[in-house]
Amino acid sequence: MSNQNFASNAESLTKEQVIAKLNLEHHFEGGYFRQTFKAEHRDTVATNRGNRTTMTAIYYMLTADNNIDHFHTKYSDGIEFYHLGAPITYHMIYPNGEYKKVVVGPDILNGQQLQLAVPGGTYKAAELTSGSFGLVSEAVAPGWEMEDMIEVSQDELLSQFPQHKTIIERLANKNQ
Repeated sequence: MSNQNFASNAESLTKEQVIAKLNLEHHFEGGYFRQTFKAEHRDTVATNRGNRTTMTAIYYMLTADNNIDHFHTKYSDGIEFYHLGAPITYHMIYPNGEYKKVVVGPDILNGQQLQLAVPGGTYKAAELTSGSFGLVSEAVAPGWEMEDMIEVSQDELLSQFPQHKTIIERLANKNQ
C-alpha cells in the first residue's frame, strides 16, 4: 500500500471501525479505551500506594457523541500521543494554580502538538471540539492502577481554583 493510500484510508475511517479494530470499550471518564501494555515482565516499583508496574499504556478515543473527558488527576506522570482523527484539546490546572490549554493533533505548523506530557498531580480534562473522533495513546509511569485515579468534583475544583471558574464549570464532573 502506498503512503498516499494509507493516508486516505486513515482519513476515511469511522469511529465504529476504530472502536472495533482496536477493541475499545467505554471508559468511565468518557470516551473509549483499551489498555495495550502493562510492564508485568519487570520488577515493580514501590509507591506510597503500594507496588506498581513501571509503565502502562492505553488507547484513548473521544467521539462526537462522547466528547468530554472530565477533570481528574492521578499520581503518576503521563504522556499523550496523537494517532488519528481530529485533534483533542487538553485543559490542565497545575497544583500551583497555573492553567494551560494544549491541542494534541497533527497540525504542528499551526501550534498543535503530537505529544503532551502531564505531570502527576495535574488536573486534566480533554475535549473533542470538532470531527467524529480523535485517537491518542497515553503511557503512564509508574503504571496506572484504578486506585491511583483521583476523581474530583466541580465544587472541589472551584474551591481550590476559583480563578478558573469558566473552564471548571464546563468540564468538571458535577456529581462526584
